[in-house]
Amino acid sequence: MNEFELIARLTKSLPTNPNVVTGAGDDCAVLDFGLPDRWLLFKTDAMVEGVHFTRETPPEKIGRKALARCLSDIAAMAGTPTAALATIALPQKFDVKFIEAIYDGMCALAQEHGVAIVGGETTTNPERILISIALLGFVPRGKAVLRSGAKSRRCDFCDGRARRLAGGQAPGI
Repeated sequence: MNEFELIARLTKSLPTNPNVVTGAGDDCAVLDFGLPDRWLLFKTDAMVEGVHFTRETPPEKIGRKALARCLSDIAAMAGTPTAALATIALPQKFDVKFIEAIYDGMCALAQEHGVAIVGGETTTNPERILISIALLGFVPRGKAVLRSGAKSRRCDFCDGRARRLAGGQAPGI
């Protein structure tokens, strides 16, 4: 079973409510909280050491990539990012300077895009680093670009500063 098949299985019976415009299966959740001119976009993404980066990867690039993955999805839906939460899970023994440099990279990219990092969580993970980002953004009401709107033979993309679509990598990572 591949990732997309698993996601389809896990999400087919998820509960919803009247605030959900678009739920699981698109780049971001689209939520309507009654704001007259806009919808809320909500995105999470995670990176795991040994899967998405190695200890040899410059830590600033790890932080940038962690946030860039979510920024890319907000951009793909024609949204504007606004605030993020960062969760990091660390092994018992870790290099504080390495972790601070991850946050330096994340913060630098956040500042470039006007995103506030408003908190998060720290926890332990037995063997490797895990980083999870939750990002909120806004899109004008009715203007979210959904995957369901994609058409055959049409090329939809955002510029390479957010994510190189071919390889799913942010520049320089």
